[in-house]
Amino acid sequence: MNRKPGNWKLGTSFSLANPIDLNQAAESGIQCIELTWQPLDIFDPEVKMKCDEVVAAARRLGIDVWSLHIPFGTAWDPSSLDQDTLEQVVAKVRQLFRYAADWGIGTLVYHPSWEPVPPEERALRLKTSKQTLALLAQEAAAGGLRLAAECLPRTCLGHSADEMEFLTEGNPELGVCCDVNHLFKEKPQQFIEKLGGRIVTTHISDNDGTDEKHWMPGTGNLEWNEILNAFAAAGYRGPMMHEVRNPDPEAITVNWHQILDASSKP
Repeated sequence: MNRKPGNWKLGTSFSLANPIDLNQAAESGIQCIELTWQPLDIFDPEVKMKCDEVVAAARRLGIDVWSLHIPFGTAWDPSSLDQDTLEQVVAKVRQLFRYAADWGIGTLVYHPSWEPVPPEERALRLKTSKQTLALLAQEAAAGGLRLAAECLPRTCLGHSADEMEFLTEGNPELGVCCDVNHLFKEKPQQFIEKLGGRIVTTHISDNDGTDEKHWMPGTGNLEWNEILNAFAAAGYRGPMMHEVRNPDPEAITVNWHQILDASSKP
């Protein structure tokens, strides 16, 4: 049964490096957040303690900590062709699984690669990323967690529905984070139609049709009526997790209701 867009939870990313006011978020109608801390080091005890405090504060305010965003970069790249680096990547992600379990966060968003990916390495990097993601997704599932691979722009792996289908094929434990702002090989609504029920979470923002911008929805080139209809047709049940630059909770809420109002008009 399709879910109506108005029933989806409204969320926003929460960066420990540039935090929003959680009280304002709750008052504005934000229902969930995605926790991130980049470029801070999560393995620094002070950073970890601040994350503990954010999770506890959000829960006190009735805000669900829906997901956490695993860091990205060379040191976190699941497609790395350097075996020592890859082993370190897996070990660090496993530690984040333990953090997520302690925090009661069920979903972890992960980039399938860093960039640039040279054309001559792409096939091997895709195979490596698929194997790494499968291993980690299965371990996450065994611990009651859900790993979600995020679609990415430019030369990154997972820049199209075809590549995301390859990365997730044969691995039902691995979900997809649909970042509509990252899709340029096809329209976001086409990506959503192809990936369907594999999509377990989102990143919502707008772009200029050429590269990611993380603008507020409706201020760029994306076709929001078609995007929302595609999510509904796919039976999507997760949140609309806004990942906009310098997020303002009240502005996000106002904007989302404007998008919903526009989508309800014939």
